[in-house]
Amino acid sequence: MDPCKNSLGSRDPRTYAALHLIGLDTNFARRENSYTMSKQHFHDYYEIYYLREGSRFYFIKDNTYYIKAGDLVMIDRHEVHRTLETMEQYHDRALFNVYPEMLLDAQGHFSDLLTHLFRNGSFILSFSGADKEYVDNLMERIQQEIQRRRIDHEIMIRVLVLQLLVFADRNYCMRRKETDNSLRKNNRRLFLILNYINNHYKEDLSLEKVAEQFFLSKYYLSHAFRELTGFTFVEYVNNVRVKEAEKLLVETTLPVSEVAKEAGYGTLTHFGRIFKRVTGTSPQVYRREERERQQNGYLIYRSPDAPGDRKPEAEAKGDKIV
Repeated sequence: MDPCKNSLGSRDPRTYAALHLIGLDTNFARRENSYTMSKQHFHDYYEIYYLREGSRFYFIKDNTYYIKAGDLVMIDRHEVHRTLETMEQYHDRALFNVYPEMLLDAQGHFSDLLTHLFRNGSFILSFSGADKEYVDNLMERIQQEIQRRRIDHEIMIRVLVLQLLVFADRNYCMRRKETDNSLRKNNRRLFLILNYINNHYKEDLSLEKVAEQFFLSKYYLSHAFRELTGFTFVEYVNNVRVKEAEKLLVETTLPVSEVAKEAGYGTLTHFGRIFKRVTGTSPQVYRREERERQQNGYLIYRSPDAPGDRKPEAEAKGDKIV
C-alpha cells in the first residue's frame, strides 16, 4: 500500500505516513494553512488523536477544549466531534482509528481494555516532561514502522498502539484535561443550548424556536453555533438524533418506525433519508450488520462516505427537522 495514501485510499499531500490494517487505521499528517474539519464526524470505532505540534480547538459532544502539543484526545465510539483552528494555523498530528477487534489473543481480545479506558466516554490527557517524551517516542516509532515497512511491521504497529492505550489507561486520573473555562464562560448561553439539544432531541427543534426560547436572534445563533462547534444547527441536531437511533437499533427490538419516533423524527421517510445521509446505510441494514458483527466478532467496513467520513447536511438545501 502506498504510504502517502490515507486510510480511505486517497492521496493527500499533507499525509506523511499512513497504513490501513484490519481493526486499525493509522494516519500522520501536518497542515500549514487554515483548517477546520468540513465534515461532521462520528463513527462506530474509537479515535485517538495526538497533537505533535501546534494547537487546536477540539469540540466533543457539548464541550470545546483547547489542545496543544502533548495532548492525547480519546474519542469514544458514536461521539460527535470536530476539530477547529486556532490563531496558530500550523499543526502536526497522529490519528488512529481503533476497533475493539484490533488485537486478538488466545483468550479472545483486548476490548476489555478499551471498555475500561472509555468507561466515562471521551476524554483528553495532557502530557508534559518525561511523559510527553515517552508518547512522542511511541509516535516516532509508529511513523518509522509505517514508512520503512520492515518485516513484521504490522505486528509492531499494533504493539506500539497497545502500549499507547495502556499508558493512557495508567494516566487516566492524573493527566485529564478540563474544558476551556474561558470558552464556556464567554459562550455560556450556547453551551446551555447544546445541553438543551442533547436532552430534548425528541421534541420539535428548529433554529427559530430554540433561538426564541433563549432570547437570541436566529441569525446570531446560526453564526455563533457554527463558530463555536464547527457544526450548523441542523447538522448537530441530526447527529444527536442519529446517534440515539443507532443505539436503539442495536440494543432494542423496536420497529424502525418506533426508533424514528424515539429519535425525534416525525416521519419514517425523513428519518430514513437523514440516517442514510449521516451513516451511509439504511436503518434496517445498519441493524442487521451491527448485530452480525456483535455475534460473529468481525469488522464491517462501509463506504468511504460513512461513517467515519460523514458528509454534512446543508441548511442551504432547506432540510427541516421534523
